[in-house]
This record gives sequence, C-alpha cells and structure tokens, in this order.
Amino acid sequence: MLTQNEPALPPITLISGFLGSGKTTLLRRLLARADRRIGVIVNEFGAIGIDGALLEQSGAGQLIELSGGCVCCVAGSDVIVAIETLASSGPLDAIAIETSGLAEPGAIVRQLRMVDIPLDALVTLVSATDYEQALAATPLTARQIQLADLIVLTHGDLVDEQTIQHVTARVCELNQRAPLVPASYGEVAPDLIFSPRSDGRLPSELSHQHTEFHALNWQADLPLRRSTFEYTVRDLAAKGIFRAKGIVYCTDSPWADEVHLVAGRLRLSALRLAQRPALLCRLVLIGREQALAEARAALDSCIDSAERIAQWRARCAEIE
Repeated sequence: MLTQNEPALPPITLISGFLGSGKTTLLRRLLARADRRIGVIVNEFGAIGIDGALLEQSGAGQLIELSGGCVCCVAGSDVIVAIETLASSGPLDAIAIETSGLAEPGAIVRQLRMVDIPLDALVTLVSATDYEQALAATPLTARQIQLADLIVLTHGDLVDEQTIQHVTARVCELNQRAPLVPASYGEVAPDLIFSPRSDGRLPSELSHQHTEFHALNWQADLPLRRSTFEYTVRDLAAKGIFRAKGIVYCTDSPWADEVHLVAGRLRLSALRLAQRPALLCRLVLIGREQALAEARAALDSCIDSAERIAQWRARCAEIE
C-alpha cells in the first residue's frame, strides 16, 4: 500500500469480460486517442504475453504485464505491486487493469479493498456474437456481468438486430443496475470508462456518439448541506446519472470533499486543498438526458441556508 509520502493513486478501472469479448481492442482504442495518460496492467492466463505487446504498439508507455496466472489468484499480490509501481513512475490520469478472460473480478475487488486501494469502476465487455456460448462455458461469465458498473456490448456489427435485443435482455436479467452501451471496434467514449474530468472541461464527445449518455458541468460558489447533497446525488443516480466527479464544500466541515459516483455507488472523501477555490463546488455529471435535465436545479437546491453558510464562514475564518 502507498505510504503518506508517495503519490496519490489515479482512478483505477478494472476491465473484465470472457475470452474474446474485445478487452484488448477497447484498450488499444483508448490508448490511441492519446488524450489521457493511462497506465496499463494486463494479465494473461498463459505464460506468453500477447496482449501486452499489442498494447505497447498502441501507445501504452507505462505498462506492466502479469502472465502465467490470474490476478484473482496466483498473481493476486502482484497486481498491488504493479499499481504502486505505475503510480510512482510518473503522472497518470488513470490506471486500467485488463484481466484475463478467466478472472473472477470480485476477488480482485476484495484484494484492492484489503489494502485500501479504491476501485473507480468495473467495466465488463460482452460479445454479442457468442454470449450464449460464453455463458454456458463457465459461471464466471455471469459473475463478470453481475458485478459490473458498466457493460459494453461488443461485436454488434456482426449480428442482426434481433440477436442484439436478445443478448441485451439476457444481460439485463443478470444486472439491472449497470448501464449497457454498444461498441463497434472498441469505440467507446473514454469518460464512460474512466472518471470524467472535474477541471471544467466537459467530455463533449459523449453527445457526438450514438449513445444515450450526455454530460453536464455544474458549479456553485456557496457550500452545500451534506445530507441534502448526498440524498440528491443518490436520487439522480436512480433516475439515470451514471457518473459524477468533482469537489464540493459542505457546511459541516471546513475541508473540501472529493465526490465520486459510479453506477449508484457514492463516495465522498475529505480533501485538504492548499487554497480554497473561488468556485467552492464543481461537478461533472454523465448520464441520460432526462436525468441531466433535472440535475442542475436539484443540485442548486443543495446549497445551504444563509444562516448556516454565515456560521460556516465564521468557523473557517477561525482556523485560517
């Protein structure tokens, strides 16, 4: 685990899916865009690593390959060391872990939690061409789908619409929580895979693709009431907000909170900034258009009362 003096971990995304579902193709597309510094950990079940070589050709400058075992078992401890190595090797926007098609993602998630390494999202790829065969081959296929925060349906260009609808229905039976998005040749908006940026830049490419997801930038110069904010964000998640990331101030603390929402899982972490920003609250949200239409007014309503804000400012002034 990283010590206090070591660099903070970038967001970590676990990319899962049965053999042949398109995980390496997806990663190669993301790396080829070159709009993010992505560290990659690739795990192959066999002793000879092929995926790592392919990803290096696609621009994975910082890549660690774990071969000859599965990260959820014999190479499990190695993935923790690999994460720490990548985090120490230079500035990164994200770390992607491509698991073997035979990996059980729940075991990896538990290993990360044991050493307090937060997982940003678990993305599972499902091939429309051989879903039934993969499901019949091993119960791992169903487990990979059930645990997913986001499901990417691949190879839809190789089957007819009836097959796509059938596979979609079957997948949704296993996981009703995770959004399902189609992808051809690994093309998926990066902000669906990795955390959206909270630096004011909107992930505008979402609205340019054939997807039901869009983006919204919300900001406020006043602190929030924590209980109202947490309730509101969870309510928006239930209505179709998939991701949210940013920084907010709440009146029960002089310190900022870093906000992460992924597929209904909300996490607020205390964040001590060197200087309080002029805009106290700033969020990027990704979700369905109808949910985003309600989001701005709903978040505005989380701003605390004038009396409580005045009390908060007085407390902050005492410790500055």
